[in-house]
Amino acid sequence: MQKWLMKNRDRLTAITGVLIVLAFAVKWLFKSEPAAGSLLLAASLAGGLPIATAAWQALRVKVISIDLLVTLAILGAFVIQEFEESAIVAFLFLFGAYLEQKTLAKTRSAVKELVEMVPETALRQTESGEFEEVALDDLEEGDIILVKTGGKIPVDGEVAAGSGTANEASITGESMPLGKKPGDAVYAGTILENGTIRIKAEKVGEETTFGKIIELVEEAQDSKS
Repeated sequence: MQKWLMKNRDRLTAITGVLIVLAFAVKWLFKSEPAAGSLLLAASLAGGLPIATAAWQALRVKVISIDLLVTLAILGAFVIQEFEESAIVAFLFLFGAYLEQKTLAKTRSAVKELVEMVPETALRQTESGEFEEVALDDLEEGDIILVKTGGKIPVDGEVAAGSGTANEASITGESMPLGKKPGDAVYAGTILENGTIRIKAEKVGEETTFGKIIELVEEAQDSKS
């Protein structure tokens, strides 16, 4: 039963809202208080059960959650037979949780899209002068990285050799590709549209400008939710 309630929480939110609307329609159009009260009681149960279930699950691990407080509010409204209040409290809480869930889903989607803009591997110069493919996590400051035409730049750094044009729209918003030559700065998450360059890594991983952008997106979305 508990699994079913939690799995169908969004559906129960919709049912609760529909029952509340029907209750007010019956009350105002047909002047039937008993029928409206029955609908509001049903809405309170439909919305309150998943909230009470979540509160119970939290209590089992000794956590006093917001679900418990809302459950107490709903029970209090039941005691004084104010089913209108109990139904509305349940619906507003469930609807708020639904909106938060959707916001967090968008966050995960946005962050995933950003992460996909950074390559998983890079060509790092070895002591012999050759280049080997390594995981991004293995890169360190000072490494020399080779990026070819169409490749994604994996680190923040400075062009050590070569030339080309890079699309930096993901970082600076600049729509026109910028020419890159020795001494110029490049950023992780940008794309080398043509040419071949060697980059001396200055920042890697989460320390890059792109890593900071991902972090800010996560913080902004969490605050919004």
